[in-house]
Amino acid sequence: MYTVGYLIEKKQEVNVHLNFLTDKGWTLTEIKMKEQEVADQENLDAIIIFEETMSEACFWLMKLKKHVNVPIYLLSVIDESRSNIVYLQLGAEACFSMKMESEELYYTLANLFSHHSDKSSHLSAKTSTSSKQKAIELMPRNLSVLIDGKKEVSLTKKEYNALELLFNSPGQTISYRELKEELWNSEMNVEDKNYRIANIMFNLRNKIETNTANPRFIKTVRSRGYMLDIK
Repeated sequence: MYTVGYLIEKKQEVNVHLNFLTDKGWTLTEIKMKEQEVADQENLDAIIIFEETMSEACFWLMKLKKHVNVPIYLLSVIDESRSNIVYLQLGAEACFSMKMESEELYYTLANLFSHHSDKSSHLSAKTSTSSKQKAIELMPRNLSVLIDGKKEVSLTKKEYNALELLFNSPGQTISYRELKEELWNSEMNVEDKNYRIANIMFNLRNKIETNTANPRFIKTVRSRGYMLDIK
């Protein structure tokens, strides 16, 4: 259910719209501007202004828009297009007539709240995904690697193949034997090539690491091989 703040000019013992929303399980909180300075609005799904005079409604709108990010809806006694245009220009999400049936208002607001919530979640997920840059991204056509989405580094064929093997199994040790088979699989003479592997890793670190003494990406697993850390 939703939590809605509301502002009303004249204290009314009975307000059919508020009563209907309460009966539907919504939590309604009256906002008292002078004592609140719009505190605690983060917990609200929306704010409804019950307008009787345009000057007061405009004052509330301008003050609220400085402090809150939730949608603000306005129920108007006057219900004139010219007045509604002013309210919309001041930041009201939508304007409705006070003559509107309570049930119609309930379903209209419920749909608007649901749409606003879905949109916010989508934007949040999209922002989170786009802002999370890949630490390492292989560029096979260029025989290169992109670091943190910013710096592209060119590699030799063997350097690229070695990094690709590590990249395909992040966080796992790739043994000297696996590296030999990947890098020199076409050679019949399978002599000890650990020194060649070490030389390739040395060159790779010089190209992609900021601090080769304390490498961020390529970790040495003593007596076993190498591992890629891309957390």
